[in-house]
Amino acid sequence: MTLHQLTIGEATIGGPLGGRTGLLVGSLFYDKHSVVKDAFAGDFDEERAAKLLKSATDASRRTGMQVAIDVIAASTEAIEKFLPFVAENSPLPMMINASEAEVHIAGLEIAAKHGFLDRCIFASLNMDTEDDELDALRKHRPAAVMIMANDGADPTPEGCCQFIEDYYLPILQDIGVETPIVDLGTMDPPSVGLCVRGISAVRERFGFPVGCAFSNCISQWTGLRELGREYTNYSLGAALVACRAAGGDFLHYGLIEKTKAVTHIAGSAEVFYGFAAQELDGAKLPEGHPLLKMFKLGGGAN
Repeated sequence: MTLHQLTIGEATIGGPLGGRTGLLVGSLFYDKHSVVKDAFAGDFDEERAAKLLKSATDASRRTGMQVAIDVIAASTEAIEKFLPFVAENSPLPMMINASEAEVHIAGLEIAAKHGFLDRCIFASLNMDTEDDELDALRKHRPAAVMIMANDGADPTPEGCCQFIEDYYLPILQDIGVETPIVDLGTMDPPSVGLCVRGISAVRERFGFPVGCAFSNCISQWTGLRELGREYTNYSLGAALVACRAAGGDFLHYGLIEKTKAVTHIAGSAEVFYGFAAQELDGAKLPEGHPLLKMFKLGGGAN
């Protein structure tokens, strides 16, 4: 099976493990985020949001990890403010993330109007996706379209693959998307193990970039709270490395405030994966790979 790659702004994901880094994704403007003053009006603390974006961008540059911003909006008014602000304050890829169809559509239209569709990921197609959203995707094609491929009736790797085959492939063909990003979803902390197996299964069967938002469930691990917040972060890091070791390309770590620590954890792992890909597979690592940035090997170190 050919492993497909996708270019999203300055990032490229997919392909053999180690040749390029996974795409780390952190959330901004999520529900109850401290920078948001009014989620529906789209009012927010611009100075603090700009600092968070700069910190995430700096962490990406420093470690060589590819990072994207998950831009979450509750209304069309909010998405109209959020997306251009992120685009102006960071060169990183962006996810257009909304639960309402009209907000998704507005996000695509705004990205097209301002000329940064090639940096955007539509997040995401699911069983509630409306026809108007599909029409908008036909008209305004972002760099990537994500599909939520967790089948609640059969969350096994085989079930997820069959769900993609039966439900999503006809939709993707209809709107002209050859290579989606597959989000396998998570139900609870132990289910990250199902995602690890599912990542391998999806890559083997379809060759699509694939991963999950393991951050969504680590906070549910109530036993960690008694040990202290740092233990929650340790388990988050373990989930990240486990998913990436299986070939995960989409690695959602949660709050954008965690970017500095997460890029270090992920970058450390990519040093190992990248060196093996270079030495054993003959991979030519891209300029700025963590092997060069973090471990300072070769002429690309800085």
